[in-house]
Amino acid sequence: MKTAFFTFFLSLMLFNSCITINKSPEDENESHYEEEDIAYENEAFEEPSFENEEGFDTEILQHNSKKDGFFDNFGERGMKIHEFRDARTGLVVNSTEYPASWKVISKPTYIIDQKLPVFLIQTTGPNNLKSFNTPIKVHISYQNPQTYHFMENSSIRNMHRAMVANQYILEEEVAPRMEKSGFKFVKNIRLYKTENYLKGKIRNESNGQVQVDLLATVWENNKGQKALVSVGKIYMQQPLSFIDTMTMWMYSTDYTFIDAGHFDETIAAFENALINSKENPKWKQYVAQLSQQRAQIAAQKARTGRINRERAFAAHQRKMKGIWAAQDANHASFMNRNFGSGSSTSQRNFVNMINEEETVYNPLSGTNYQVNAFSTQNWMDSDGNLIQNDDLFYTPNGDININNREWVNVNGN
Repeated sequence: MKTAFFTFFLSLMLFNSCITINKSPEDENESHYEEEDIAYENEAFEEPSFENEEGFDTEILQHNSKKDGFFDNFGERGMKIHEFRDARTGLVVNSTEYPASWKVISKPTYIIDQKLPVFLIQTTGPNNLKSFNTPIKVHISYQNPQTYHFMENSSIRNMHRAMVANQYILEEEVAPRMEKSGFKFVKNIRLYKTENYLKGKIRNESNGQVQVDLLATVWENNKGQKALVSVGKIYMQQPLSFIDTMTMWMYSTDYTFIDAGHFDETIAAFENALINSKENPKWKQYVAQLSQQRAQIAAQKARTGRINRERAFAAHQRKMKGIWAAQDANHASFMNRNFGSGSSTSQRNFVNMINEEETVYNPLSGTNYQVNAFSTQNWMDSDGNLIQNDDLFYTPNGDININNREWVNVNGN
């Protein structure tokens, strides 16, 4: 297929590693996602130019007189190797062969992960060949609509978007730009050779956890040109909680323009280049070591977090045991003061409570008396005579119906 599908393959190869890496980054405060705008979004096409930008790799020319057959259709026997190189380490990620008359330029980008690149690629050649791909867009979607609201203040809120079908992306993003450029939709096609190759690769790389969805369409204009526009999407689901599932999905749109008479052979050349591309064993080793290192860091963070939680819980338990012991001692002291064996007053009050009585002291006779409880006032004379009433304004000393005796208001003890 076309050149840009090679970029899509690289994103497939790295996707599973990036999921693991972003779940346990080296620095929790450092985002591993970067956003990159598409310069030609909703505009007529202006093919990107990489030639004057630093950090772009071009092809290595290798003539091979034994290469014939398929590429004879391009009027040449020579082939050249293009190396897709990581700008951070200098390692070659992958290499592939193209017809020598094609000019291939690539630029590593770090949209998915700051240490693992995917590539923007531009290809030009005979017969008005122009091919390029858009930067990958990364999104996160949830099954439960309430999760979007819950996560709206998170660091990944700008990535939130419900996953949509490739056909929707085609209609919303591709069709307006193609129509502005004078192209009309012809048909959808299946590129079985490329699909089978990519699906096999992703199945081996991710153990079936990552899914791939490809949509290829043919367009043409009134100037004798055809275009192949394809939308490639990969996605992976992960449990977010017992009530929801998170889907991380990303897509890229790839464009190839060529004179109509060379359309089929050009697309076949891109497919052939993709399928015969070679992965660099040193790069695969680097990715494996990076994933292992990050997994170890994540495991260490998990252990440290668990230890800190256990220590905090133990300290809390010690604090609570001290509080409980103080409360128990205070309660025991209270019970002993008021109801303990050493408190005669407490015993007497307890007995009075049972018998519904109270003990009063008569200062006229210097004697304690047991009287019925619950009266507001208790009046006694020197002989122990008792008057009980609930009238706060009554005093027997002013009562003409009572003999002229001295009465006192006695209080409960």
